[in-house]
Amino acid sequence: MNKKNQSLTRTELHMMNLLWEKGTASVQQLHDELPEPKPPYTTTLSVMQVLTKKGIVTFDKEGRTNIYRPLLNREDYLDSFVDDAKENLFGGSIVNLFSFFAKREKLSKEEMQAILREMEDPLPTSPREGDR
Repeated sequence: MNKKNQSLTRTELHMMNLLWEKGTASVQQLHDELPEPKPPYTTTLSVMQVLTKKGIVTFDKEGRTNIYRPLLNREDYLDSFVDDAKENLFGGSIVNLFSFFAKREKLSKEEMQAILREMEDPLPTSPREGDR
């Protein structure tokens, strides 16, 4: 799956968010989750066919129904999306990216310091067998 194929339209991303939440789903199940006014069922089907062609989802047959499942997980997509944004919109600078969001969200100095402190704290680890 190449990076170009990982680019998702807003509609495709909405459908992927539903699929990531469900894990697996038929077109009908995804369509049922869409807010009103719902697009035609055939539109939902077309989006899933495009996602299949892009190699982002696959499906298994259950009788006459296709049950779709993601081949790309949300974290990998988010990593790719943020990396592309950083490279293409912020000159490859994480500082510029962070600064943009800090200004956009009007983060206070205290909030930014709290984020930095959180980043410095090591992630908790689960106890190992021998430590119990």
